Amino acid sequence: MLWLALCLSRLPLEVFLRAGAGPCLAVFEGNHVVMASSAAQALGVRPGIKRATALALAPALQLHERDRAREHRSLCQIACWASQFTPQVSLQQPAEPARSGQRAAPEQASGLLLEIGASLRLFGGHRALVVRARSGLAELGVSAQLACAPTATGAWLLARHHDGAFTATQAQLNARLAPVPVAVLEAACPHLATLESIGARTLGDLAQLPRAGLARRFGHALLAELDRAFARSPEPRRWFEAPAAFESRLELLAQVENAEALLFAAQRLIAQLGGWLGARHAAVRAFTLVCESDAAAPLEITLRLAEASRDPARLLVLVRERLPLVRLAAPVHTIALRCDEVSPLAAGNAELFPVPASARESLGRLIERLQARLGRGQVQRLLVAADHRPEAAYRSEPVDDLSGFGGGGAHATPVPDPIGALPRPLWLLEPPVALTERNNRPFWHGPLTLLAGPERIESGWWDNALVQRDYFIAADESSALLWIYRERVAQPDNRRGWFIQGRFG
Repeated sequence: MLWLALCLSRLPLEVFLRAGAGPCLAVFEGNHVVMASSAAQALGVRPGIKRATALALAPALQLHERDRAREHRSLCQIACWASQFTPQVSLQQPAEPARSGQRAAPEQASGLLLEIGASLRLFGGHRALVVRARSGLAELGVSAQLACAPTATGAWLLARHHDGAFTATQAQLNARLAPVPVAVLEAACPHLATLESIGARTLGDLAQLPRAGLARRFGHALLAELDRAFARSPEPRRWFEAPAAFESRLELLAQVENAEALLFAAQRLIAQLGGWLGARHAAVRAFTLVCESDAAAPLEITLRLAEASRDPARLLVLVRERLPLVRLAAPVHTIALRCDEVSPLAAGNAELFPVPASARESLGRLIERLQARLGRGQVQRLLVAADHRPEAAYRSEPVDDLSGFGGGGAHATPVPDPIGALPRPLWLLEPPVALTERNNRPFWHGPLTLLAGPERIESGWWDNALVQRDYFIAADESSALLWIYRERVAQPDNRRGWFIQGRFG
């Protein structure tokens, strides 16, 4: 087994930063600061000082009370995203304070433990997986210390002490853990002064002490945590279960009046959605952004894709195109993302040379961007209809998918070529242009020469649009080919004679 630990030591602070808080920020619990941003630390704000002292040092400091419920929700959202790497994801959460108002120990941290032994080949080895995990966490707006080890507790302790540590064997694990400070053990936090006095400053020092004396003096919890780290005892863990349907919310620290300003928060939610889809080997056909406000009903912005995808960058492009066109009726305090249509989708294979699927994907991205910017009804395609009348031989409809592109889709109606039918041009004139007649010949910028025909079309009696025409292919004086017809019966508007309806390229 190989465990990857993600230590999110700054999560109490980053749950506010990722929601759009200012850079000068500090989090307090009880009456003391527990964590401060880099900008706040530059002004002298340090963990452990009182709230009044922090405000005296930095009058513009944003102070937020630690929100453990929000931390837990964020941790579950990150776990949902991390499920794309392995289904075996476990939450690592700090212990609650013993009594109301007590400060949490600064060493405690939240994080995740992932069993990645079976996923290494899929992601190209542990280095590639770690790089991808760091990149994804940055998109989510959180930072983490990462480490790999054969045991879950060992990986967790290494991540807290040395970011990027990697051990694959038991011997390497023992050597790596030996210099780790004993303060990283959660069970050792109440006894740090005593352990310091007896010279037990590292895990290696602690491992050399008599086990019976350790258990009698410091309790069995300390010995059990040490044994789990060195793989001396089994370590059962409870796996995180991703939700069957995706719906995530992000509370904004300040109300937003401009829809375009919601892009930052939407990017965080889409990154979570990409991880959830990857974990379920699925793709989304449509998703909805819900903007919640106090003064108006929730505003739902539904975006559809031309074909199913789970690429976060592709989904973000649609949001970026749509948000500038949205007008908010009231300031928004919360944004949520909900999936409406999810379908299974296997991972694609890398291709060395361009394939038809690549061109199809490019077309799909273009259609999605046009629909997001112009509206679904403004982007249409032409489909063949089973009708001999040229003006009724096609129809237009909004593009819902790409099934009708590149090889005839389910919406296209095949039309057999009539026996003896003339070729038809792609360029039709609407409406047909009336021609004059000179010396019993049709005339259009000069006399026309009939080359082929006639092709008689008599159709449309069932929809009150009867046509009775004889079609010909004609050439003008410059040898350009035209598609003309002659009305056999006078129309209701008294039209009869020759008309030009199309041009050949």
